[in-house]
Amino acid sequence: MNQTLLFILGVVLLMVGVGASIAIHELGHMYPAKKFGVLVTKYMIGFGPTIKSWRRGETEYGFKAIPLGGYIAMIGMFPAKPIDDGKKPSRVRAPKFWRDLVDQAREANAEQSGAVPKERWFSSLPIFKRLIIMFGGPFMNLVFGSVLLFLALGVIGTPAMGTTIAKVYDCVPSDQVKFECVVSDPISPAKTAGIQTGDRVLSFNGIAASRWSDISGELTKRVGISTSVQVLRGDKTVDLTVSPVAMRVPIYDAAGKPMNDADGKPMTELHPFIGVQLKPTMLPSSGTQIVGEIGAQLSGTANMIIALPGEVAQMAGATFGGGTRDANGPVSLLGVGQIAGQVASSPELDLAQKFAAGLSILASLNFALFIFNLIPLLPLDGGHMAAAIYESIKRLVFKIRRKVWRGPVDLTKLVPLTYAMWLVLMGMSLLFIFADIIKPVA
Repeated sequence: MNQTLLFILGVVLLMVGVGASIAIHELGHMYPAKKFGVLVTKYMIGFGPTIKSWRRGETEYGFKAIPLGGYIAMIGMFPAKPIDDGKKPSRVRAPKFWRDLVDQAREANAEQSGAVPKERWFSSLPIFKRLIIMFGGPFMNLVFGSVLLFLALGVIGTPAMGTTIAKVYDCVPSDQVKFECVVSDPISPAKTAGIQTGDRVLSFNGIAASRWSDISGELTKRVGISTSVQVLRGDKTVDLTVSPVAMRVPIYDAAGKPMNDADGKPMTELHPFIGVQLKPTMLPSSGTQIVGEIGAQLSGTANMIIALPGEVAQMAGATFGGGTRDANGPVSLLGVGQIAGQVASSPELDLAQKFAAGLSILASLNFALFIFNLIPLLPLDGGHMAAAIYESIKRLVFKIRRKVWRGPVDLTKLVPLTYAMWLVLMGMSLLFIFADIIKPVA
């Protein structure tokens, strides 16, 4: 299969995974909502015109034309219009356009919810049930992302130097850059010890090895000392003795090029050397390592979101002003698709490595959905959760002050802010997409 087809396949598979992530997120909202008796009228993947839909029971399920999210429609997201209790209106009045938007939202809410018993309204639920419903979506992304990362790291594994010998060097080369032998070079410790290509090192100085990093520290300690090494050759265990030597090797930069000092001479550092080239392998990570990686990704995502205003400004400057784009900054779904395509078409990775990388990318997206949706701003899930927590505090204050509770917090008053937030989110999405087209991350 040629590189172009592999690139397209990588993008398509990622889009399927994104669709699954959105579907799971919305399921996390819908399942508890139905369990609590809320009438869920729609479960949709995407936005815009409907491509395909079908009805099952009370709910219409379907796919929309723009695959940039999804939603469920619950009856009674806003409470009923407050009853006039004869109190004087507040002296602070919102602008007319604000009041008009609020009235329109109330009318739409009344039209949709009017014939439905109030006990089936979302806003009529106890606060803890509302919190469970709104947290359900992000929580499912956290679970899905964790499962994907477990499959990538714990089942498939990560590239590492295994303990199988791919090549035995004949000498300790004096030219560490070309790594070629000349007559004056001494015989390598591995060749002297009788280590052969295909051997798998089981232990070094009595220390068991499943990956080379298990014994690399011990190699340093045993330089110049005869040390027992046990290898598996075919189906037989062979005991050998090897004496590692200290060898100066070049220092390479991030691009893989040898580094030079101020005088232009190659920079080197001492490393233990026995004269073998190892076969790369995929080694599973431990549960502790996977949990640590999940925590690191969640922390990194949270820090990126905190820095998002500055990142947006930097990206806008790089896109429209000719600046340099931050390689570690946010990307759009288009940018993530490009990365997935590049991974899928990379000739340097085998199938297992490509699959693991794809799962890791999708896991990162789910962690981003988890963190981002917890931002306490409407229309995000965190905004609804913040409103429910605010209501619980207000109820407690009313109880302490022995005042009559007048009903749920009226979120319709924040509808204009919700619209404004939607515009901001759409603006950021369009900027990210445009940046990924004009100045993609290298």
